[in-house]
Amino acid sequence: MRLMTLLLLMSCWLTAAAAQTDDLILNWDPMQTTVSGSVELTGTANIPDQQFFFVEAAPFIVSADADIQWTPVALPQFEPVMDGAIGSWDTTIFADGFYQLRLHAVSSSQESFFYVVAPLTIKNEGVEPEPTVATVSQGNGMTPSPEVDNRLPIPVGGHVLHFNEAAQDAMKSAGMTWVKWQIPYHEGNDMTVARHRINVSHEAGFLVLLSITGEKHALADGGDAYLDDYANFLGEVAGLGADAIEVWNEMNLDREWPTGQIDPSAYVKMLEKAYRAIKAANPDTMVITGALAPTGAEGAFGLARVWNDDRYYRGMANAGAANFADCIGAHYNEGILPPSALGGDPRDEYQTRYLPLMLQRVAFPFRNADIPMCMTEMGYLSPEGYGPLPSAFGWAGNTSVLEQSEWLAQAIRIAANFDDMPLELIIIWNIDFDNYGDDPQAGYAIIRPDGSCPACDTIAALQQ
Repeated sequence: MRLMTLLLLMSCWLTAAAAQTDDLILNWDPMQTTVSGSVELTGTANIPDQQFFFVEAAPFIVSADADIQWTPVALPQFEPVMDGAIGSWDTTIFADGFYQLRLHAVSSSQESFFYVVAPLTIKNEGVEPEPTVATVSQGNGMTPSPEVDNRLPIPVGGHVLHFNEAAQDAMKSAGMTWVKWQIPYHEGNDMTVARHRINVSHEAGFLVLLSITGEKHALADGGDAYLDDYANFLGEVAGLGADAIEVWNEMNLDREWPTGQIDPSAYVKMLEKAYRAIKAANPDTMVITGALAPTGAEGAFGLARVWNDDRYYRGMANAGAANFADCIGAHYNEGILPPSALGGDPRDEYQTRYLPLMLQRVAFPFRNADIPMCMTEMGYLSPEGYGPLPSAFGWAGNTSVLEQSEWLAQAIRIAANFDDMPLELIIIWNIDFDNYGDDPQAGYAIIRPDGSCPACDTIAALQQ
């Protein structure tokens, strides 16, 4: 009788959710009412004018007045998905009980659309935990930072999605000592995801960098109160033992920051609040400024939508960003020539095409500040093993996996010897992403579709 009640309730929820839009569907077998371990999620997220989507979970509470706290369970995706993979739900980080799962899509006008499946029962008691779940070794539920032995010219890590045993082994073989995750901040969300990411990373023997972004519409509407809430959240994350926190991401684009409000002074105001909250909670947590998108597109799109990264970095420096950070974040991800090249790119001669010039572009505004650079995203795109790239990324169509692997090792060596500004950390973009759609993130992954990792070997050869 109890199972029949659950099925009837689930049927009602599915019907109501699907009625919102046929372009937002979380595939679910109505007979699957109990879940455990890791659950692979599929569906469709393609609402009109979609900006991004993600999946989140919350306790199932039958009360109209209940204050439901949703926890993200999969990273946001910015490309539509049609009846495909939309994430993975690791149920082992939740206590056993009744839950609801929600596919949450946001349009460019910041309107939210939902598809909900409920009620679901998580039952992991007696189930073998996932390999990536940390074994708690402290009374406060957190695994302490490991002692790492860096033998590369500078510390190197990787941005991960799944971080399974194969990814961990590949990273260790390359000599990497850091792992990077990106997690979203939503007003009211708890520490579940951050706690899991930190524990998983530390238990695997890596230091952990969390890149934490919020919602641009909430930022636009929330004023100082939102900045305070965001800073407090980052302080709580630091208190859990995060080794480094990157404050926001690519603030020079209106994809990440409110249209018409892009302003480095406004960002430094956010950074100051975040820095003070983080250091009050954990003085050992490294604070990294949000890295900018390398671009020269402001002339084409206007300053309401995009600022060139060099202009924005100058604004950050003038607003005193170096006083509220331990490291200046930077990205490099559009190279199609060896990293030593200073010219010859067939697209144009814009500085962001070339690693040495990109490093100089970041360093120059901070030449009078005693602060290092952290390359929180460095990667080379190769379609090899996947097929043709979408037109927007066609510029990388001739880059081979061999070139990707050789160039990453060369780039680490060049960065380690860069004199204008010391580099503290390099994060490889990326390790194990598997999406190869309109945004071909898997093409940047150093673990290739056949499971090999040529870049692991070339990077490992740099060890001293």
